[in-house]
Order: sequence, then C-alpha cells, then structure tokens
Amino acid sequence: MTEPVAGGKIQETQIHRYRSTRGLDYESVPWKLWEKSKKLFWDPADIDFSQDAVDWQGMSDDERTLVALSARGFMVGEEAVTLDIVPLLRCMSDLGRLEDTMYLSMFAMEEAKHTDMFRRWFDAVGVDPASLEDLAAARQVALGQGDRQADRPGLFDGGLTRVMRRLDTDHSPKAILDATLIYNQLVEGVAAIAGYRRWELTFRGLGKLPGLEAGIKLTQRDERRHIAYGTYLGRQIIAAHPELWEWVEQRWARLTSGFGGGYGAGAEDPQIRERRAALGFDDEYQQGLIRRRLEALAVARTMNLSQVNASEVDSFEPEELRHAV
Repeated sequence: MTEPVAGGKIQETQIHRYRSTRGLDYESVPWKLWEKSKKLFWDPADIDFSQDAVDWQGMSDDERTLVALSARGFMVGEEAVTLDIVPLLRCMSDLGRLEDTMYLSMFAMEEAKHTDMFRRWFDAVGVDPASLEDLAAARQVALGQGDRQADRPGLFDGGLTRVMRRLDTDHSPKAILDATLIYNQLVEGVAAIAGYRRWELTFRGLGKLPGLEAGIKLTQRDERRHIAYGTYLGRQIIAAHPELWEWVEQRWARLTSGFGGGYGAGAEDPQIRERRAALGFDDEYQQGLIRRRLEALAVARTMNLSQVNASEVDSFEPEELRHAV
C-alpha cells in the first residue's frame, strides 16, 4: 500500500510486505528459471502456419482426424493448466516467496501461450475444434476412458482443479506437495511427455505440418522448465518434511493407478490396449515415466533443504526433455 506525501515522494505504509527492497535471491532456482524464461521467450503469432494449411488439404481423413484430436486434447489441457496454476501463484505470494511468484507469473503466461498456439493452428487450417466433441468422446471410449468411476475422474474433469484450488485456503506442505504431484509430475511429467513422444512419431510419419511441429517443440522447451520447478518445490518439501514420503508414495500410486491403460474395467482389456497402441499410445513408455517422476522426488530423501536449494537447475529437469533447448 502506498500514498503520496510532500515533495512527490512515495511513503510505503506496509514496507515489511515488500521483498525487493531487501534484495532478490539471484542464486535461487526460481530466479534462474525466471531468467531462462525471459531469454527463451517466443510468440505464437510469429509461427508461420501457411504450409500447414496447404498440407492439411492433401492429408487423408484418417490423418486429419488423428492430428486434430491430438491437437484438441493438448489445447484443452493447456487451457486447463493455465487456469489451474493460478492458486499456486497466489499461495507462493501469500507465503512471501517473491522469486517463486515472479517465475510462476511467467509460468502462467507460458501455459496461456501454448493454448494460443494450438488455437492459432486450428484457425490457420480451417478446423473448428468445437466440431470434434463427439469424435473426442468416442475416442475416450475406445481408449478405455469412457467408463471412469465417480471416484476416479479424468485429470481435466475436475481432479486437477480441486487439488490446485485447495491452495486458496490451505498452504500446508502436504497441500503444496499434492499440487506438484498432480500438476507438474502427472499432467506435465507423464501425460504431456508421453504426448510429445506421440507427436514426434506423428510428424516423422507425415513429413508435414512444419508450423505445428515448431510450436510443439517450443512448448516442450517451456514445459522442461515447468517440470523442473515442480520437482524443485517437491524436493524442498520432502527434504524439510521427510515424514511425508510414505504419503507421497501412496498418493502417487493412487494418482497413477491404471493411468497407462485407461480407467475402470477397460484398463486390462487387450482389445483396448491394442487400440491404444494403434493410436500411438505406448503404455510401457508411460509406466516408465511414472517410475522416473517418483524417483526424481525420492532423491530428496537423502538431502537437506540447503542441498536442494543449492542444486543446479538442470538437476531438476526431466531427462526426456533435455533435448528441448
């Protein structure tokens, strides 16, 4: 809060609130991520989708359906995480963690930018993603996700939002850790990375859509930092609160149960697994991601908080995205 005083000077009435007056921690992990985000900024409006529009006209119906549904899924996911990162940003602000708050402001902007990129691509190729609703629902059924149980909603059917919005009223280490598990480790570190792999195979097979391919590569570069931040935050909490590890293992097991092959009765159906494989879903690779994300947090069990804070940024980054530079 500020108010003008004589001589044109500004008097801070709550000066204790402001961290920048006492200096910024330029060696902290969030600050280094903030610096990287500024240096690696990109604008979806600068991506040329004109060749994609030409390529689209020459693609088969099956090829168009595959790409359009994948792009729609990513766009909806990016919109969801844009909305749901906000409570974590407010939480860090309330806790007085300025460097974290500054980086998370960039984090939120980048998620919004990814939504922007996919929507611009749809507009460029002349496809209305709203027209894909029935196809998307049918694909969920085909992949074994159409019979989700009431206590096992999909990631973007409310589960992510509930966990993240809990931070509006609960700033406990456990609540923050839960947010990093579902947002950074599961959504970004498992679902998105598995999706990027499918995209790579798709582009390799098509040899088309250079604009969309460029946009997805830039998105991966941002997500590399996002997962690094979530891993950093998770390791901080585990190092400071080792008693939470048993809960982490149990929570991760529940979040990922059946995740690699659908939900409910369809999870072990060989026909569903066959259909998933035909669409590029590699359940074995996804299970490997699930293991590696938990292992990335487990290293904090042998660290103290000072050691976590002193770690280099690349020690938090997922190895699967280290090519995205």
